[in-house]
Amino acid sequence: MLTAYRAGAKYVLIFNYAEDAETGEPCGILDEKHFEAMQEFWRYTRNNPDQHGATVGQVALVLPKDYGWGMRRPEDKIWGLWPADEKAPLIWENVNKLIAQYGLKLDIIYDDAKFNYKEKYSKVYLWNATIN
Repeated sequence: MLTAYRAGAKYVLIFNYAEDAETGEPCGILDEKHFEAMQEFWRYTRNNPDQHGATVGQVALVLPKDYGWGMRRPEDKIWGLWPADEKAPLIWENVNKLIAQYGLKLDIIYDDAKFNYKEKYSKVYLWNATIN
């Protein structure tokens, strides 16, 4: 939650509620320590508003325009419907290398003629670049 907050996230969603299929009884997995951590996070946000968005992207990985691959794993689906294509393994590899190198200073963006990313970022990697 702190990482998301420092990166500028406006929301953190935590799903806990579920019902047992047979009994209909609630069976969430969060326990008291989880709720305490959420309360501590809430206090942190109130006491440290200057930390919201304090980490800014300085480097960008540019994905193909409108590329709808899920990015959760190499074989993730495209637009939730089609199998991963030939681009997915290379993008997966590049994302992992760049995250290891830049952490939260990496933004992953889409190629868009309306957004001049070359002016915004100190370094820009295209999805199909060879990254060492």
